[in-house]
Amino acid sequence: MSTEKAAVIADSPDPDKAIFGKSTSDFLILAITAVTMLVLDVVLSIAYYRSATAPDLRWLLALIDIVVVLTAYGALGGRVNRTLLSMKLALTLLFVILILAVLGTIIPQGETVLTSNWPKNPLYGLYTHAGLFDMYRSRWFLALLYLLGFNLSFCIFDRLPTAMRRALRPRTDVKELFIRKCPASAVLDGAGERGFEISKEILSGHRYHLRKGPPDMAMAEKGRWSGLASICFHLSFLFIGLGAIIAGTLGFSERLEVPDGMTAPIPHTDLRVTNHQFKMDTEPVKEGGRVVGYRPSLYSSDLELFQNGQSLESKTITVNDPMGYSSSNLLVTLLISNKVILHQSSYYRSPSGGYVSVLEATYKPGKSLVYVGFGLMMAGVCGIYFPHRRIWLKKGDSGELIMGGRSHRSKVTFQNEFERIVAELRLTLGKQEAK
Repeated sequence: MSTEKAAVIADSPDPDKAIFGKSTSDFLILAITAVTMLVLDVVLSIAYYRSATAPDLRWLLALIDIVVVLTAYGALGGRVNRTLLSMKLALTLLFVILILAVLGTIIPQGETVLTSNWPKNPLYGLYTHAGLFDMYRSRWFLALLYLLGFNLSFCIFDRLPTAMRRALRPRTDVKELFIRKCPASAVLDGAGERGFEISKEILSGHRYHLRKGPPDMAMAEKGRWSGLASICFHLSFLFIGLGAIIAGTLGFSERLEVPDGMTAPIPHTDLRVTNHQFKMDTEPVKEGGRVVGYRPSLYSSDLELFQNGQSLESKTITVNDPMGYSSSNLLVTLLISNKVILHQSSYYRSPSGGYVSVLEATYKPGKSLVYVGFGLMMAGVCGIYFPHRRIWLKKGDSGELIMGGRSHRSKVTFQNEFERIVAELRLTLGKQEAK
C-alpha cells in the first residue's frame, strides 16, 4: 500500500465513530438539544392549551417548534447552515405565506366568524383548534414567519460583507488575464498612453466614476451601491415579518360596550375609558313630501381615558374620527407604533332606555416596522434598475490598451454600452491620428 493511500485511509472518518455523517459528539449534542427542546415544547403546550387564563405563549411555542425541527434535522445529518442559506427555501416560504394570506382574506377571522355560516360546519371545532379562524396569530403561521426570518437573516449576513466590500473597496489592481477574460473586453493596439487618458475622459462622459489604481491601470464604475439592493430587498421581508410577529403576538382588537356615564377597562392594558355622553344627530326621512321618520346621520361619544386614576386624554369620537393614545416614550412609539385606538363602532339602547356606545379598542404594534420594510422593499426594487458596472483599463507592455468590464445585471445592455465606448474611443483616436 502506498504512503498516499495510507494517509487517505488514516484521515478518513471511522464509520464506527460517525452517525449520519457526523461525529458521535456532534450527534449527541444535537440530539440532546432536540430532545430537550421537544420536552420543553410539550410541557409548555400542555400548560398553555389546558389553561384558559394562561398568557399567550404561541410566539414562544412557534419558536421552539422551529428550533426542534432544525436541531433534529442537523442531528440526522442535514446541513442546517446550507438550508438556511438557500434562496429556494426563501422563495418557497414566501409563496406559502402568500397563499395563506389570500386564504386569510377569504376565510373570516376573529369574531367575524361567529356571524358567518362556518359555525354550522361539522368540522368547525377542528378548524378552530387548528387556528384557521385566527390564522395570523396561529402557532404554525408564526413558525413559518420565524423560519423565513432565520432564512433571510442568514442570507443577509452571508452576503453583506461581500456587498459592502465591493461598494467601499473595489478591486482596482487586477491581473491582465482577468481583464482579458471579462465578459466584455477589447484590445486597442498602439493606443498607449494617449488612449489610456482619452478612455478615462470618455468614461467620465458616460457618468462612470474613476477609481485610483496603479499608474498603468484604472477602474471606472457606476451604480456601486446597487449591490446593496438585494440586501435591502431581503431586509424588507425581515422587517415586515418582524412587524407581523409583534402585531400577531401583542396586538388585539376588543369590543367594548360602555353606557352613558359609565367606565370600562380596556382589555390587556391598565387603561380605563369613561363615556361621559353619547350624542346622535338625526335627519328626517321623507316619502311623498311628508316626514315618515328619522334616521341617525351622525353619532358620537364623549370619551375620557384614564390610567391609574389619572386622566390622560379626552375627545369626542365619531365613526371616522377615532381616539388614539400612545406612551410618552417617543422611541418606543416610533419603533413599534404602540398606540391604542378607540373607534366608534355602533350603539344601541339599553333596557333602561339609555344609550350604550359600542367601541372597538385596537392595538396594532409593529406597524412602523412594516412601513420601514415596505420602504426598504421599494429601495431594493429601484436598485435593480441601476446595476453595478465596472470597466478596467490597463496599458499593455507592447503599447496596447486592454479594456474589460462586467455587470452583475443587465448584461446585454452593458455589452452594448461597452461597445459604444470602445467605438467612441477608436473614433477619437482616429481623428487625432488624422490631424
